[in-house]
Amino acid sequence: MRKLTSAKHNYGMLYGAVAGLAFASAAWGVDDYILSQAHALYPWLKFIVGGILCVGVGALGGRLSAQFENMYVKILIWLAPLAAFAWLSLAIPFTFAPRLIVWLRPDIQGLLNYVYYPDFQVRFGLSLILALIFGLIAGLMQPMLTESAVFSSSSGGKLIPLIICAVLMGLSGTWVDSFNNEPLRSAVTSMNETIQYALDHQGQSVDPKVARQMHLSTVNSIAELIDRPRHLVVSSYDNTLGEVHLLVEFDHTPVSCVIVYAQPTFCEKVTSSAP
Repeated sequence: MRKLTSAKHNYGMLYGAVAGLAFASAAWGVDDYILSQAHALYPWLKFIVGGILCVGVGALGGRLSAQFENMYVKILIWLAPLAAFAWLSLAIPFTFAPRLIVWLRPDIQGLLNYVYYPDFQVRFGLSLILALIFGLIAGLMQPMLTESAVFSSSSGGKLIPLIICAVLMGLSGTWVDSFNNEPLRSAVTSMNETIQYALDHQGQSVDPKVARQMHLSTVNSIAELIDRPRHLVVSSYDNTLGEVHLLVEFDHTPVSCVIVYAQPTFCEKVTSSAP
């Protein structure tokens, strides 16, 4: 009996850890992969930090939940990690990641200005709702899935419950990513595409229509820099995330670019690193 109870507790911890990893992978892993292909500065920071925290919180929640038989207690226990996931969905990109970037690169401290606007409470509310919708389903299914997994003698029987949990939390993370990270990611990828297109067609004649579509006029003032190694990072944004300012470093020469709803608008060299 003790062995069976221990197995349920351990599986509950694994179940919660998978929930956290799936949420983090969808909320930041995909985002960071795309950014890594767009010359972003330290693109994997959000997933590394978010993954560690979500796996730890999820594992603790799953382990505690497995210790109780009362369903209401289980639900209450699951609420804590789900609320933490929702909070992290904003804290990671808007607080933790920029502070780590500044710690790693203190020379650009005055060029990053991340603000947690009051409007972001709406984003937190939406993140919390999505975490609760999918997370509580996963939490309510935990006792049944854990029971079947513990008594299963096959690898598939032990793996399927984890897959179900991962799918549910992955859906939650995907939605969270779409309205918290996507606007900032689109700004980075669109600016990178414009720079890359200008670099690929440097010295060539480009059709005016294509030039407008690619916003090539944006990089006219920095044409002499675009062939240098580059890194892009969000430097500031408005409360809607519609207007995003990027810091683009061309071999340590800083450039400020403005992107409005994923459309590059203009770039200029940064003359001072003062806030």
